[in-house]
Amino acid sequence: MLKGIAILMMVFLHLFNRVDVVVTQTTPLLYIGSIPLVNILTRACPPVPFFLILSGYGLDYMYAQGRVSFKNQLHRLLKLYITYWLVLFIFVSIGSILRPNVYPGDLYKIIGNITSYNSSYNAVSWFLFPYMLLSLTSIIIFRILDKIKKYFAIILFCFIYLISAYIYSRYIAVKQSYDSVFAHVVVYFELMFSFVIGALLHRQNIKGKLFIRSLKDKNILLIVCLLVLVSLKCFIRTMAFDPFYSFVFIFLFIHLNVKGVFRSFLYFMGKYSMVIWLTHSFFCIHLFPKFIYSFKLPLLIYAALLLVSISVSFPIMKLSQSVAKKLRL
Repeated sequence: MLKGIAILMMVFLHLFNRVDVVVTQTTPLLYIGSIPLVNILTRACPPVPFFLILSGYGLDYMYAQGRVSFKNQLHRLLKLYITYWLVLFIFVSIGSILRPNVYPGDLYKIIGNITSYNSSYNAVSWFLFPYMLLSLTSIIIFRILDKIKKYFAIILFCFIYLISAYIYSRYIAVKQSYDSVFAHVVVYFELMFSFVIGALLHRQNIKGKLFIRSLKDKNILLIVCLLVLVSLKCFIRTMAFDPFYSFVFIFLFIHLNVKGVFRSFLYFMGKYSMVIWLTHSFFCIHLFPKFIYSFKLPLLIYAALLLVSISVSFPIMKLSQSVAKKLRL
């Protein structure tokens, strides 16, 4: 379910995180001061730490079962890259017609995007390269966690996160050197903290210390806490708190007793989250923004992008699975 929450956050974020776009291309119904409410709400939608925490949890679960190795990770990543390459092939082909000045570009640009070292074709795919690095080195990270106490691990990786985030904001972002080797190394260490949080959550769960019994069947209290948390995050502009916010949100959410249609919807969104992540921005940013924003009302825009992204996810995922099966992955 949490993957479903994360992808819903991602789509919302990329639609409404730019005030100029919201003001000029949509018809917001609610404002706080001079800022549209939908733009303020994007501050409470940090999908990256959500996905990293979930990934850290899942991979540490596999590590505990002895299923994490460099070879296994290569197989998992190859499945992911097959989907990524299919998405690139489809949308870059369309882009070469609609925006020939951007797609496909020179050989350096093509190779950079195929390897995911460069994300100039699709800005939101920047996450793929550092995620690959984290996956390939996850066994090293988990072995480090085996040797140190959890509180020291939190302090250590939090310190690394804060230093990396500072370097990125003060040097890399200022110079816009996003594709340098140095930038990729810094981002790798910056993302590691959220990944480690996920791994530590799994280890707490193994010990039976993740869930609080007194929160069982306290849905109203949990929903109120989540609403307060989201409200507070809306007034915090800096992204430095995103891993902590994501951790608290996830911790509260897993205690919720979610049933019925909403539960099924979140599982459904989680199932197709990877393809939606790789495709949605082609519609709302790169190739068809006029169509998506033509619905004007934020809720309709959001629904339209979700519907379109889900629709293309079905055939892409099926084709990707077929290719992976033929390659015996």
